[in-house]
Amino acid sequence: MKGKTVFTREAAWRNVKGMGMSVRFPVTDNHRSYDLSSIVEQYSQLKMKPGWEIFAQNGGVWGKQKENPAWERGFMKAVSGDESPLSYLQASNCYHHLREYTDETVHVLPQAILDDAYACTLDLFGAWPFGKQIRSFNPLFFYDSLFHPAVVFFTFHLEGRPIIQKHVHRFAHGSYELKTLTCTWASVS
Repeated sequence: MKGKTVFTREAAWRNVKGMGMSVRFPVTDNHRSYDLSSIVEQYSQLKMKPGWEIFAQNGGVWGKQKENPAWERGFMKAVSGDESPLSYLQASNCYHHLREYTDETVHVLPQAILDDAYACTLDLFGAWPFGKQIRSFNPLFFYDSLFHPAVVFFTFHLEGRPIIQKHVHRFAHGSYELKTLTCTWASVS
């Protein structure tokens, strides 16, 4: 693990105010196309690649070059940034934000992202059912053994039974295309 950078939960959140949304959540008409490109612009370290757009249609999110009629399932091909650790953290959150407009939503909301201070606050108010905190929950950026940028963060969910989910994001070299892995890290029965 090289280039390790530790963040607080707020670092992943959208931080550019005043960007208009061209679509209201949730998208209910699958036969209509909704432009989601403005979502990317709400993250300070991210931008749309010139000539690309991201849109939701038929229960999926797609990337498309404006001059090419082919839709790309890997919509993160349309995203670029400064390749800083913060940009990859924001891209992870942006990915989950865009997935909220699909039929495959995973409900990874930015307010659910954990860090050590938030876990301590939950414990202070009696809302932390997992006992003593034995590891750090701060969002983490690093380069993996093959020098791919990677981001790991945890989310805390109270819907139904309390659970902590671990989210691993592995980016392609020189791109914001990514593969993700989500697993339940802890739960209360």
